[in-house]
Amino acid sequence: MKKFFYILCIAGIFSSCDNDESAAIVDQELQPEKISAFIASFPKSYSSIDPHLNYEFSYENGLLKKASGKIMSPAPGITTFMTDPYSLFSYNNDKISIQHSEIAGNGAKKEICNVENGKLKSRYLYDSSDSQFSEIIYTYQADKIIVHEKKYTWEYFTTYFFDSNQNLIKSEKLEKSGGIDSKLTTTFYSNFDTAKNPFKKLYVCNDNFYEKSLSKNNYRKIDYTVQDLQNPQFLPGSGHSEWTYSYGSDGQIILTL
Repeated sequence: MKKFFYILCIAGIFSSCDNDESAAIVDQELQPEKISAFIASFPKSYSSIDPHLNYEFSYENGLLKKASGKIMSPAPGITTFMTDPYSLFSYNNDKISIQHSEIAGNGAKKEICNVENGKLKSRYLYDSSDSQFSEIIYTYQADKIIVHEKKYTWEYFTTYFFDSNQNLIKSEKLEKSGGIDSKLTTTFYSNFDTAKNPFKKLYVCNDNFYEKSLSKNNYRKIDYTVQDLQNPQFLPGSGHSEWTYSYGSDGQIILTL
């Protein structure tokens, strides 16, 4: 079983820090050093991924500094995991700069994130020519997070809904193309455990980790429907996925196989 480090929370994960990052940022969130790519991909299950290949993470003063590993799909139906690609994270007050060693899954070579009180406020994606191609704005309401992304001619509006236990229970994602509603995906999350969420400090790594990080605990079941808004005569598509985690004697998820 892998060891995780617990540190007393004083200022929160993204309290203001000096440019030299000499101020220690301490908190009570888990700091996983490795997560199996197979486990991290849930609810997707990639039988072609070696379950013993891991994402790896390193931290400094409680802040994520480096993340290694990338799931790739070089061709339809083929998925692989590469251990070499990595991302470096640097911090300047309320700004996080992310530099990828190669093009990330979201198409970015560089990202700039602005945070406030430990929450994402905006995110900007840049290609290999250092041209911005995506803007993401985060809005917070009671028991709700609204994420609006503009990417080329596409727009995405995702609303996340939470219960009284601070767990994600539903999301609605509306896709628009050229200003016209294109697709609506509704997802329900359930079967939560009582373990701490190991993705809390990894929310800036990728979209999968961001969505996993939103809950206090860990969902183990999703149900979703997809509606083609341009062809309402078609019945919505649907899907279901349920999985299990293994837990250690401390009650936390075992993250490597």
